[in-house]
Amino acid sequence: MLVIAPENSRELEKVRKLLAILGQSYQVLFTNLETDLGLGEASLVSLLTYTDPSSREGKPLFFNDLPVPAYWEPWTMGITTYIFDGQKRRGNIILRKDIQSRTVERVEWLGEGDTVLTVEDYNRYGWRSRQRLLEEDGQTYLEIYYNRNQEEVLHHFVKKGYFLYQTKSGRDQLYANEEELRRALLDKVLSGQEPLICLDSKVVPLLQELRKEDLIFCSPQQENLEDLQKQVKQILILNYYAPEDRNTDLHYVAGLVDPETMAFQAKALIMTASEEVEGLAYLVESLPGVDFHVAALTNMGPKLTNLNSFSNLYLHPNCSEERFQELLVSCSLYLDLNQGKEVLAATMRAIENGQLILGLDTTVHWGAYQKLPTVLTSGELLLEKIKEVLQSPEEFTSRIEEQRDVLQLARKEDLLTLFNCREEVAT
Repeated sequence: MLVIAPENSRELEKVRKLLAILGQSYQVLFTNLETDLGLGEASLVSLLTYTDPSSREGKPLFFNDLPVPAYWEPWTMGITTYIFDGQKRRGNIILRKDIQSRTVERVEWLGEGDTVLTVEDYNRYGWRSRQRLLEEDGQTYLEIYYNRNQEEVLHHFVKKGYFLYQTKSGRDQLYANEEELRRALLDKVLSGQEPLICLDSKVVPLLQELRKEDLIFCSPQQENLEDLQKQVKQILILNYYAPEDRNTDLHYVAGLVDPETMAFQAKALIMTASEEVEGLAYLVESLPGVDFHVAALTNMGPKLTNLNSFSNLYLHPNCSEERFQELLVSCSLYLDLNQGKEVLAATMRAIENGQLILGLDTTVHWGAYQKLPTVLTSGELLLEKIKEVLQSPEEFTSRIEEQRDVLQLARKEDLLTLFNCREEVAT
């Protein structure tokens, strides 16, 4: 199966998770010019530059191994890392997200007055994949893409929009614009009959031209899809919609989990934009065997920080997206008890990660949750419900299945039927 996406996104991660639960093997093709790609990923550029298995061998380049002119050397002062020629700074080294690894993401080469003249990108396999030449105002006028042997493969003349592909045979190919490049490469890649999932509405007409009619399109929203419905076989909606708000012509896949693979952990998560969390102290004190994690995008007020004396309460102020995702994966319970607006669509993301939603009817953020038997009218009843869930893994699994039924979340068996039908049509 081939998944076509414009870029890495939360929607793509949802599709990846969905296919993993369904046991479907797949490849991802980005319709952009990305060069830093993992296994099973390709882009318009990598189809030309990652031409053999050795392209994906190696590890990120350690900053001290960066090739520099003779007598120059990389220097580092904590996070700040640069290239020094013995007298002045000649380049900035920008490290990859895992800063402690001290590996290179890109290098900014400097001219006079610290003006950046050239930017070089390094991929996760440790080799330079792209060079960007800049004008004085910082705008890119030429992008050069390299293969593992550091041969110039593709030139992108940014302002004029055209691409020059330099073949080994010497018969260079000119593409007038990115659309023409995309058309040529998709025509080559889509020669087979594998099922397609698309997240990029811009390429749907092109896929139709290439006779890829058995196409599944994935959208986070159900609105404004009338034209796409006429162009594709099926549309899957990735975000949650209450049953009464759904369109009968669409398939809703939010909340797909596999209870058989879920392991219960006595950890509860609350994401809040307010220090007002109903009954938090009462629950934390009454359930010493449960770890409570409270996260916020900002600093926290005294109503939360004053609870630090509880050993089973963990506060996460200024919580990053990465840390929030880690908490979603590690906690089995989500408590929808915070007053005020919901943050980061937290409850739906909790459901998508197999968490059980519990709360009070006065605090839950979606009307659909009012029907859940885990949403109660008082803190005392909520406490008893949590104790029931803690009794055994079977109780947790039973409540998860109950949640799926009430909210009408996606079922594995239904989606397997859908995908198997698609594969039969494709073959």
